[in-house]
Amino acid sequence: MNKQISAQTKTHPAAKFSFNNGSDVDEVSKHKIKLIGTSFTQDRFGNNNHAIFLSGHAESYINLGNFKSLKPKAGTISLWIKIENPVAAGQGIPINPILLTKCDTLDNFYEAYSIHFEPETEKIAVSFTKDSTKQVNHFADTPFRLNKWWHLVIVYDNNFSLFYLDGKLQNKFPKNFETKFLDSDSVLIGSTGNKKNQRFLKADIDDVAFYDVALTNEEVEELFFAPNPNKNKIILNWALVCLIIIVIGTLFYFLIKQRIKLAVTKERLRLELNNKLLETELRVNRASMNPHFLFNSLNALHNLILNNEIDNASDYLVKFSKLIRKILDSNMYESISLELEIELLELYLELENLRFEENIKYTIVRDDSLVLSSIHIPIMMLQPFIENAIWHGLLNKTGEKSITITFSLYEEKYIYCTIEDNGTGRKKTNPGIVEKKSLATGFLMQRLELLNKIHGLKCSMLIEDKPNSTGTIVKIILPILNK
Repeated sequence: MNKQISAQTKTHPAAKFSFNNGSDVDEVSKHKIKLIGTSFTQDRFGNNNHAIFLSGHAESYINLGNFKSLKPKAGTISLWIKIENPVAAGQGIPINPILLTKCDTLDNFYEAYSIHFEPETEKIAVSFTKDSTKQVNHFADTPFRLNKWWHLVIVYDNNFSLFYLDGKLQNKFPKNFETKFLDSDSVLIGSTGNKKNQRFLKADIDDVAFYDVALTNEEVEELFFAPNPNKNKIILNWALVCLIIIVIGTLFYFLIKQRIKLAVTKERLRLELNNKLLETELRVNRASMNPHFLFNSLNALHNLILNNEIDNASDYLVKFSKLIRKILDSNMYESISLELEIELLELYLELENLRFEENIKYTIVRDDSLVLSSIHIPIMMLQPFIENAIWHGLLNKTGEKSITITFSLYEEKYIYCTIEDNGTGRKKTNPGIVEKKSLATGFLMQRLELLNKIHGLKCSMLIEDKPNSTGTIVKIILPILNK
C-alpha cells in the first residue's frame, strides 16, 4: 500500500466543501449541496461563517449529493470535526454518525465507508463494508477529546485501508475487496439515513475533501497543517489596523507636540515677561538706593562745611566726586566685578574716615583663591551695610573704631561676605536711627528676593549683635553673576 500511495502524484481534490463565507457548493464542481437544519459557525482558525454546526437531531444533517467524485473506488477523504457532546437520542447501534454512504439497501452492513464516534468508548471509528461477510473496522489509538477540532483522514484502495488522526497514522489494515457504492444513495454528514439504526451528530464540521487518489503520509500531514484561508486577509487587516494606529498615533504625536510647543512658548513668554517685570522692579529698587546714599554723603559733606573743616570738606568733595563717577559708570550694568566693588568700598571708607579724623581702622580680607577681576556680583549691595556700621554703630562709640570686611567663595556659585564692626550694636541705637537703618535693609532684602526669583538662586542675609553689645556682624550670601 505504501508504494502504491507514494506512486500517486495527483493531490488536487475531486470535490471540496470548505463552507467558507457561508458557501453551500462543491468548490470543484460547483454542485449545490443540501444543508438541513444547520447553521454557520466559526472554523478552527476563528473565522466566522467558515464551518457548519449540526444540532444533533433527525432534522439536522448535510447531504453532499450523489456524485461520482464523492465515491472513489480508491481514494482519500479528509475532514475537520469538533464534537460538542455525544448524542444519546435515536435508535439502533449506539454511534454518532460523522460521514457515510451506503453500499446496500439492507439495514445492517450497509456502509460502503463510514466515520463515526462511539460515545461508550469515546473513540473515533472507521468502517469499510463489502457485505455481511466482509467488513474492516478501525479505531483511533489517540484519546479523543470533546470541544476540540480534530483532523480525520481515511485512505483506501482494494488492498488496504488507513486511518489518520491529526496527521498521524492510527492504524493500517488489509482490506482485500473492492469498495462498491449504492448508486441511488447520497453521501451524508450527521445522519445514518437508516430506519433501524437512526442516529445523529452534534458537532462542527469543516473542510470536507474527497480525492480520487490515495494520499501519502506526507500529503496527509500537509492537509493537517494547511494554513488559515484568511491568513493574507488577516495580515492585510492587521496591517491596515497597524497603519491606522500609526497614522492616528503620528497625528496625536504631532498634535500633542504642537500643543506642548505652544504651551512651552506661552510659558516662555510668560516667564520672559515676568523676568522683565522683576528686572524692572530690581532697577527701580536699586535706583531707590542711590538717592539714599547721596543724601547721606551730602549730609556728611554739609556737616564738614558747617564745622568749618574746609580742607577736609575739599578732600571729601574730591573723593566723593570720584566715587560718584565710578558708581555712575557701574550703574550701566547689572553687576560689578568684585575687584571694582572692593575699590568702591575702600574709596567710600576713605571718605567716611575723613569725617572721623582718621579714627576708623578698616580691613578688607579676601581669599587668595578668588580671582577678583573675573567674579561679578550685584552692584551696590554692600555699601549700605558699611554705612550703617559707621553711622549707627561707630559714630557714638568712644575709643578705637574698627570695621572688618571679608570675602570668600561659597558653594562655587556664591560669594560669602561678612561685615563686622566693634560699635555699640543695635540694642543701644536710637529707635529713630533703627527705622532709617531698616529702610536701607528693606531695600537690600527686596533686591535679594528679586535676584532669587529671576535667577533661581538662594541668596540670604543675616544681621546679628555681637555678645555684650560689642558690635554687629552682617552675613550676606551674594550670587556670582558671571555670563
